[in-house]
Amino acid sequence: MSPEYPDFPKEEFEHRYARTRALMAERNIDALFITEKLNYAYFSGHRSCQNPIDKIRSYMFILPRDDDPVLITMPFEVMQVEQTTYVENVRTIGGLTGHPEFIVDTFRSMGLGRARIGAELGREQYLGTNVMALEEIRKGLPEAEFVDAAQVILEVRVIKSPREIEYMRRASQMTAQAEKEIFEEVHAGMTENEIAVRLRTRLFEKGAEDLTLLCVVSGPSTGGICLLPTDRVVRKGDTLGFDCGVTYKGYCCDMARTASVGEPSQELSEFYEWMMKLRHDCNMTLRPGQSPRDLVAVVDRYLAERGLKTMGVGRVGHGVGCETTEYPSLAAFEDVTFQKGMVFACNPNFANHLGFLNAEDNWAITDGDPDLLTDPIAPMRIPIVAA
Repeated sequence: MSPEYPDFPKEEFEHRYARTRALMAERNIDALFITEKLNYAYFSGHRSCQNPIDKIRSYMFILPRDDDPVLITMPFEVMQVEQTTYVENVRTIGGLTGHPEFIVDTFRSMGLGRARIGAELGREQYLGTNVMALEEIRKGLPEAEFVDAAQVILEVRVIKSPREIEYMRRASQMTAQAEKEIFEEVHAGMTENEIAVRLRTRLFEKGAEDLTLLCVVSGPSTGGICLLPTDRVVRKGDTLGFDCGVTYKGYCCDMARTASVGEPSQELSEFYEWMMKLRHDCNMTLRPGQSPRDLVAVVDRYLAERGLKTMGVGRVGHGVGCETTEYPSLAAFEDVTFQKGMVFACNPNFANHLGFLNAEDNWAITDGDPDLLTDPIAPMRIPIVAA
């Protein structure tokens, strides 16, 4: 029986599983053991508001290389699973204890008691269970081998399907529109928190399902950046910046804008326009066959010409997908070649006596020019907030 309300058609998950299993075969992994909430949603299709907040219950997904997947959840989630996923083998844990034993029994019943099991043990992976529980599972399966499956997960998730990209486009557009509208409504004399309330409200009015990031920052930034909004009063002559991430159908964006409170000084106007030229050249590097190292070289050239140094953040952007910031980083250390379907937020930004200057859009890599997911794009001249 097909689900009534899936986020994707069945072939979307069939394609994910096929790609994942091919990578598992390359690494001699018999089954993938998924526990982290976003990986769980990505592979199962089950998005749960209970999962992220409830650390005593188990939400897990097992993808064998040669058999049907198994989803493990709570009894009260079964209706949601049936309405939104294509997984047929759903097992439930009724109590709040005994979960490791249940997982061990599940692996044994699937014929995986001696398997090589890939888990979220490495780079940019976090377990959705505690370390002691994982150790109990390992002890309960003494003939199985648990290995790191981080690279499998990263490589599968980094290439987005056309449907995933359209969800991110929707998130990017609503965020860019909300940020632009709020700049036109707010004014000097308001606090950052008052502005944040308006921005948060507008994002939800436009269809955001959740917020992953909401930063409102104003004033000079000589000693760092205070991204969380405070009760600081925004003043004439400040810069005012937004950096927001929202979700739509479980997919994110990461959008930043900077404005001048009142007419900008010549110095601020010039620096902002220089930053935007730098940003443009970086974005145009997001093409197949290029690499993060090539993009960083563009930044280094601009900085050298102006005699500036980096802020020491370590990257000038990052991937976007099920998370607002995800693999890979736009950093010189990344041994990655850009491929069609990757999505990035590229935002070389600056914190100095002028303020925190940032402008960030989201781009999908195509066969040719990068695809701008944002509407409207960050303007080449700094926007102005009423003083």
